Amino acid sequence: MNLIEEYENGLLTYQEFQQFIWGCGQRLINDVGLDKFVFYLNAEEDEFFEEE
Repeated sequence: MNLIEEYENGLLTYQEFQQFIWGCGQRLINDVGLDKFVFYLNAEEDEFFEEE
């Protein structure tokens, strides 16, 4: 299970997730895709964005 999956499954708090995601690199991007990775870099807690 990767970092984003752990967060989506409620295993990490938003604060923990934000601390860890900045240290993740190419492996996580390869696992989830660039769009999803960038979405989580830019997202705020409990804030969701509609895709256009």
